[in-house]
Amino acid sequence: MPDILNIASSALLSYQRALATTGHNISNANVEGYSRQRTEFTARPPQFSGAGFIGSGVSIESISRVYDQFRVEQVRTNTASFSQVDQFASLAAQVDNILADPNAGLSPALQSFFNSLQDLSDDPTSTPVRQIVLSEAEGLVQRFSTLDERLRSLGNDAERDITNIVADINNISTSIANINQDIILSTRNNGQELPNDLLDERDRLVLQLSELVSTNTITQTDGSLNVFVGSGQALVVGTTASQLVAIPGEFGAARQDIAIQLGATQSNITTFISGGRLGATLDFRSQIIDPGLNTLGRVATGLGALFNAQQNLGLDQQDALGVNLFALGPVNVAESTNNAVGGTPTVTGALVNVSSLTNSDYRLDFDGANYSVRRLNDDVTLFTGNLATLNATVIDGFQLTVGAGAAAGDSFTIQPTSTGARDLDLLFNDPSRLAAAAPLRTATTLANTGDGEISLLPVNNVTQIPLSANGGDIILTFDPDALGVGVPGFTVTGGPGGTLAYDPATESTGKTFTLGAPFDGISFTVEGVTDNGDALTITDNINGVGDNRNALLLAGLESAITLSGNNTFQSAYGELVADVGIRTQQSFLTRDAQQVLLDQSIESREEISGVNLDEEAADLVRLQQAFQAAAQVISIADQLFQEILQAVR
Repeated sequence: MPDILNIASSALLSYQRALATTGHNISNANVEGYSRQRTEFTARPPQFSGAGFIGSGVSIESISRVYDQFRVEQVRTNTASFSQVDQFASLAAQVDNILADPNAGLSPALQSFFNSLQDLSDDPTSTPVRQIVLSEAEGLVQRFSTLDERLRSLGNDAERDITNIVADINNISTSIANINQDIILSTRNNGQELPNDLLDERDRLVLQLSELVSTNTITQTDGSLNVFVGSGQALVVGTTASQLVAIPGEFGAARQDIAIQLGATQSNITTFISGGRLGATLDFRSQIIDPGLNTLGRVATGLGALFNAQQNLGLDQQDALGVNLFALGPVNVAESTNNAVGGTPTVTGALVNVSSLTNSDYRLDFDGANYSVRRLNDDVTLFTGNLATLNATVIDGFQLTVGAGAAAGDSFTIQPTSTGARDLDLLFNDPSRLAAAAPLRTATTLANTGDGEISLLPVNNVTQIPLSANGGDIILTFDPDALGVGVPGFTVTGGPGGTLAYDPATESTGKTFTLGAPFDGISFTVEGVTDNGDALTITDNINGVGDNRNALLLAGLESAITLSGNNTFQSAYGELVADVGIRTQQSFLTRDAQQVLLDQSIESREEISGVNLDEEAADLVRLQQAFQAAAQVISIADQLFQEILQAVR
């Protein structure tokens, strides 16, 4: 009789625990990340009797999680990918809205500025029109500054996000290490009995971590979980959590890098970080903010420098050569914090040809023998050589001046355009200083008998202007024997002097002459037929207040191919808008695709580990019936025992 009671009581207790497990599943059905648990029954060892082995009941072997490691890893991986593209899309959209705004973007300000220059070419004597040019120039400078400021503000927000994300990562990694400790202490029977709810809680923490950064995990024999980031840097090992730290960047404190604290040592792992919000923020910084600032700076620097150059080739209303209207930003150089102390050379940069500038930063390295310059946006090495050659080489429109004293391993970053939009400014506000007129004009002597005419081409050098400083007007006197008997040409008098060949018989449609060193930058055409003794004059354009030739050239900069990549100012800015727009659109499309993959991976996990209330309800009925049957066995055993007692009473 005791055997029947033991069998029944073992079943009663086992099914009671199974019912509790099912109730636990039902109560946690809506808890995110909960893995349903299953009671595993096992038969007790049978007892031998003369009639053979007799069963001794049932016991609970384990309460296990219904869990698939592969599916859980898929959820983590897709979570990191989705979080990354979601964060990147959100950040990139802010920049896209700024740059592409039809009212607040750069395009309308550029258009208004060049429209005012066109108005100046139509009416160069008008002071109000000149004032409008300066007002539009000021508005353009302000627009560059505003766009630069907004991009830098978003960049600063990204730096703060990096700090906050790193703090969140450290908090979660510490929690994982602590829960590892609890799991180790709670694990029984050499890992056969595991604390299921603690394991679920740890999985939830790792999933939260995956939203911040991509991770890899390895489960240890003691039940703890090691977590790795980057290229295998250990964030959590057993019960110990390492700390990530946001440190000043190698080339300036304004830019943060990510390092992992290993004892007293910090190892920079920025280039290895990917996935999650942290990876997205780093990508946003390098793929959107940096190119955006550089492209704005390239357009601002190119526009300012080329406008100044053309302004310098004209005459203002004070009969003076034009002076710079725009102040330009410098070529920024920053040295690495890893450079040798005390031996770092002075490195400066200067703009040489703004039409060759790119939207990239550059890195200068010294290996102990030679210097190398690498363009960072495509990782192309543009120069390798000694110091003297480096200082004499123009690289993508800028030139470096590097002093002696570099140590092997010294590095510098070169930023030719990064602050160009921020630093662009106006140098004068006097409308009379706008150089709308060309510096030279031509005249035909009344005594000429031929119909020859001289026309000036745009001046490209003012080293010999004004002419009055170099001997007065240039007078071309035509003579059929000027260059030898029977060789037609003309003799130049006044100015520095010189002689050029001209044959009206073969050049009846006109010919362009460049006088060379004596008249550097002065080119002209002669058309028609000149008679012997005819004189054509080139002179200073004094009091040429109605002249609009230089204003036309200034206005023509709008459509001129002036920047690298066969770009105008508008098209270069348009490329930036298009690039940001494409990246934003692609990130939204990728986000939608990643959302589908994430949902599918979550659904796949739930198929295995999720709680199905219908199934649990069926289990409740089944287990309740088994529990009642076990209770009935006890009742029958009691009746049999009472009948035996009654028989011998």
